[in-house]
Amino acid sequence: MSAEAKQTSTTHALIFELEYVAAKTRAVEFASIKSAAKTKGVEVSPIAFSRSGMSPLHRAAVTAVLKQAGKKTDAIEKAVGEVDKTVANYCENEAELDAGLAKLIKATQDRGIPVIAFTALPEAIAQKLMTKLGLDAMGVELLIPEEVKDSFPRADDWLKMLKQCNKEHATLVAVVSSQVACKGALTAGAACIVVPDEYTAFQDFSGAKMVLDSVADEKPNAILDLTLRM
Repeated sequence: MSAEAKQTSTTHALIFELEYVAAKTRAVEFASIKSAAKTKGVEVSPIAFSRSGMSPLHRAAVTAVLKQAGKKTDAIEKAVGEVDKTVANYCENEAELDAGLAKLIKATQDRGIPVIAFTALPEAIAQKLMTKLGLDAMGVELLIPEEVKDSFPRADDWLKMLKQCNKEHATLVAVVSSQVACKGALTAGAACIVVPDEYTAFQDFSGAKMVLDSVADEKPNAILDLTLRM
């Protein structure tokens, strides 16, 4: 790596949501939470799921949809276990890397800039997902936050993650899928590219540099030129 590229790599970084941007896991979470809630007599619509907060922590997500429907939230271990199992199976065996993101990662690395995936998944499942998507082979760094809360990643979570990977002072581009992640990243000083899914599309992404239906909708270098301010 040239001295110039090395300097760039320490001052810039691209960071993205592993499960929601790279692997489109939210649809799987919805289907499994819907199935789990049905055993409690609750029919969960996509809108109800969206309004529930869609916590990345499955216990919190199941609890939220049941509370929203006015149901008791005791004895949910089996339901939560089913969601955990379904999501883990998807991550290990079925997930595929978003093609537009793959091109963006390569274009970023071609500029000598490090690429980081962060996740709310348990570490063992996240590692399997990195392997399934081929991200570890591509040299993408995996960031496992020290703590994941019911609503994640908020601004303080971003600041802790950036400190954890020594990028507090980097020019940061964050590729995210939700309002919570976008607002948190903006507060932490990142430039945001938002790729919402059908459950987050109605949310407020004011402040984002781009809101795309797909990462593939914009050329990788156009995204980087707009956000990296190099």
